[in-house]
Amino acid sequence: MTNVEKKLYAVLLIALFTAFALLSGSQHAFASEITNEDVIKNSKAGILYEATTGTVVCEKNADMQLPPASMTKVMTAILVLEQNPNLEGELTVNKNAVRHYYCSYMEPQRHLLAGEVISYEECMKYLLIPSGNEAATAFAFELCDTFSEFVDMMNAKAKEIGCKNTNFKDPVGLSSSDHYTTPRDMVKICEYAMQFDKFREIVAMEDGAVPASNVREKGFDYYTTNYVKYPDDRYESPYSQYVTGIKTGYTPAAGWCLSSCMEKDGLVWYTVVMGGDELDNGDGRILQGDFIDTIALYEQTEGLTADDLKKPISPLLIGGIAVAAIAIIILVFFAMKKKKTS
Repeated sequence: MTNVEKKLYAVLLIALFTAFALLSGSQHAFASEITNEDVIKNSKAGILYEATTGTVVCEKNADMQLPPASMTKVMTAILVLEQNPNLEGELTVNKNAVRHYYCSYMEPQRHLLAGEVISYEECMKYLLIPSGNEAATAFAFELCDTFSEFVDMMNAKAKEIGCKNTNFKDPVGLSSSDHYTTPRDMVKICEYAMQFDKFREIVAMEDGAVPASNVREKGFDYYTTNYVKYPDDRYESPYSQYVTGIKTGYTPAAGWCLSSCMEKDGLVWYTVVMGGDELDNGDGRILQGDFIDTIALYEQTEGLTADDLKKPISPLLIGGIAVAAIAIIILVFFAMKKKKTS
């Protein structure tokens, strides 16, 4: 290689590194343009994502690993629906599914019972509307021989969907150690789940009932825990009519969590808020930080259209791509030339 070729080679390397810097800088500038952490004031992490354009509009700690509490049950539902999309047939509740650990917070006879025969559809409603823990474990023992086998399926599906920072330890969400996801991953899980018609139908419901059965003389009613879709006076907003549902979650370790979906003006918005605080409403009732922050995120959608979200590629980005491509082609040429002369 001559001195001239060596100098040209060095210049090309510099150009290549500069191009990559331009590319990364351009992406960072775009990200900062649509980021507003001030919106999510009452939770550790959250995200606002528009699905038809694939645009993240607002995020705070969107890749922070946090316990999802009962939002975990979205993944549980996915595994059931992939095997039985129409929720046909019945299952018998395994005695291990109703251990005290899963049902201790419930009143007697207001949870599933060992040996109870219940339809897949009623069990799914009970899983997703009032967040019945033992519905999740009943499905796990119905679909798999062992509890750990079902958890392995959950983690495999998370990877298949594209989750990068998710690990499940149970189908319920009670585990706090090494059981985590992120707002960004949870959006992927929710978007995947909403492909199932039965899932969409059920998460939009306000209430339901576990019917009388072979071991239960009387059924019992239950109600949704999603106050963004079905608000009381604390959470009233103009967005509830457009919310199509998804899933709440709470444990002391996780804080208040909510994944939500809103379809409005031809756009499909997903929000995930995790680690929500508990606030004082001033009237003896609490305010959940996840609900407050979700409504605040939906406020950020006002006036946005698909054209606003489909941002054109910046000249800086185009220039960086062009420089990188030319530099790579010439470097390959020199490498091949060197190989021939050696």
